[in-house]
Amino acid sequence: MAVRGRQQPHRTGVFPADKPLRATVMLKPGDYVRGLYEELVVDMGISGAEVLREALMELHKRESRRKVRAAAKNAPTDTQELPKAG
Repeated sequence: MAVRGRQQPHRTGVFPADKPLRATVMLKPGDYVRGLYEELVVDMGISGAEVLREALMELHKRESRRKVRAAAKNAPTDTQELPKAG
């Protein structure tokens, strides 16, 4: 059995643009995230699918910000000073 959360190269990574994509998430009784999921569905008054869509968008935003910070951190710094006027 594969480790949960790890991408399986032979099963993921290719997403045909012309076909719908179905993501299946098994939330078993007693799973911590199941409680979070149920709470969000009830509190937000939206479908479970919409909760997952919003979670994906937020995760994407977070990952995009992380990439920007990493790129800025790894970017070469320009230490050359400009000549002073005057």
